[in-house]
Amino acid sequence: MRRKMLLIFNPTAGRGLFQDYLYEVVDKFTKNGFAVTLHPTQCKRDAYETALARGGDYDCLVCSGGDGTLNEVVDALMAMPRKPLLGYIPAGTTNDFAYSLGLSGDILLAADTICNGVPMPIDIGQFQTEFFSYVAAFGLFTDVSYGTSQSLKNILGHMAYVLEGVKRLPFIKPYHCDIVCDGEEISDDFIFGMVLNSVSVGGFRLPMVQENCLGDGAFEVILLKNINNFGELQAVIGTLMGDKCSDSIIVRTASRIQITCDGPLDWTLDGEYGGSHQQVDIYIHKHALNIIAPKPEESGMEAE
Repeated sequence: MRRKMLLIFNPTAGRGLFQDYLYEVVDKFTKNGFAVTLHPTQCKRDAYETALARGGDYDCLVCSGGDGTLNEVVDALMAMPRKPLLGYIPAGTTNDFAYSLGLSGDILLAADTICNGVPMPIDIGQFQTEFFSYVAAFGLFTDVSYGTSQSLKNILGHMAYVLEGVKRLPFIKPYHCDIVCDGEEISDDFIFGMVLNSVSVGGFRLPMVQENCLGDGAFEVILLKNINNFGELQAVIGTLMGDKCSDSIIVRTASRIQITCDGPLDWTLDGEYGGSHQQVDIYIHKHALNIIAPKPEESGMEAE
């Protein structure tokens, strides 16, 4: 009997290349025993609505797009009593989660993984009442992803994020936050913070994050204190590149994080706007979903 697959794809993600491979992808799935139903997303949150309404009727739910499309599908899966196996074909601008999972950036190779890969249990983060697959963040540059037009992302790729971010440098604003990480209290002024379940953010590999972090039941918490001069900025950049150590960066590992700020903060969840909050509660659901991953000997995200 053929396995039933619902394939949800975002036709505008990345440079829209997925549509160029659509026939080959569907043909590959069909030859490997899947009965495929297609759904191109029509608007924001359509992936969520479609997955929630129809995903439970399928053996496998595959999505293709950027991290935002994946976020919508994950959000829907977490609300389902019966969760189908998840497959992901990365087709966005940065594809951070795919990098962490070891998925290829080549669309056809990623489709091969869905046909020949292995189920892998992954953790999912909860932010208030919403879910995220790899990052919740506040502060400096966090609105660059959802504040940058899709057309600019398609044309410039990673450089679109850099250009938008540089424009914000003169307007750095610290936020006083009281943070509790698994009982440890941290209080200071921060210009950036993220709760991470990934080895990559914005297309950049973070050396302080351990490999194979997607199912370990814990987040990496990275907090950046206020920067007062160019020397401190250089030290921070060096830390993020892995060759220096800066006192301006705090790194912790925790399964539950509570953050209270002196005013509302804008948050981003997997690159999408997560609302403005003064108090947040973030915790992890260990092994919440099963996703199709490359076999260990085949993993490795191709450089973009």
